Amino acid sequence: MNYRHHFHAGNFADVMKHTLLLQLLSRLNLKDKPYRYIDTHGGAGKYNLSEAPAQKSGEFLSGIHRLAQLSAQQKKTAPEGVRHYLELVEKLREQEGKGAYPGSPWFALQEMREVDTATIFEVQPEVFQQLDHHIYDKRAGLHQRDAYEGLLGVIPPKEKRGLVMIDPPYEIERKDFPQLVELLQSAHKKWPTGVFAVWYPIKDRAMIDRFLKKMSKTGIRRQLVCEICVWPDDTPVGLNGCGLLVINPPWKFAEQAAESLKWLAPELKMHDLGGSTTVKWLVGE
Repeated sequence: MNYRHHFHAGNFADVMKHTLLLQLLSRLNLKDKPYRYIDTHGGAGKYNLSEAPAQKSGEFLSGIHRLAQLSAQQKKTAPEGVRHYLELVEKLREQEGKGAYPGSPWFALQEMREVDTATIFEVQPEVFQQLDHHIYDKRAGLHQRDAYEGLLGVIPPKEKRGLVMIDPPYEIERKDFPQLVELLQSAHKKWPTGVFAVWYPIKDRAMIDRFLKKMSKTGIRRQLVCEICVWPDDTPVGLNGCGLLVINPPWKFAEQAAESLKWLAPELKMHDLGGSTTVKWLVGE
């Protein structure tokens, strides 16, 4: 498995994932008690969109680049969660150059408070070295470890509260993601009150329907589906859209996510029939 996020950093899927990640953490910040943030596939922590991998794919051009090119007045019309995401991207670029783009561990540590802690996994040696170089924060524990077995070893955390961000390389998953479903069942059984956010690609709608049907049959309650599609579902381009399945979403997160995705959709769509969004309960209380 040789997946490298460097080719995809800053694309529309990253925009969606990171905007909603920040909103999940902002909701957790509303309570005084500390929490743990766990990132199962932390990647390099930061990326440079001016370097060869990103330039070769050009995916960022239809993602963060589009939003960065908006006028100040257009950005003002964005929901608070989207504005906050853009402000953090700009903060890093002011520090490290216009090609800089953060990964999820960097975003999370910006949003977390001093009392909160992070556990970040990355199994690939070369990428872990980059993560170790880019993320230096006393609140973060970095682990070169396979998250499919590592996650179950660190939950439930001592804080009892927290969020697990799961964004695996789907090249190693089969069809309707059985390995992921099994991991979620085991993790939820160990930590039923934890918040679990699972990013997934939308390439084949039938496959996603099977995945969500499997999840609905797990017996896990409070599963929220958030999706954005920049192409129509049946377009053979590789990645038509993406989703975030959130187990135990915090109070009011669904409404905030719906508002953000509705604003992002017309800015990120790649086709006149693209730009659709969904925020719905897969399983309720």
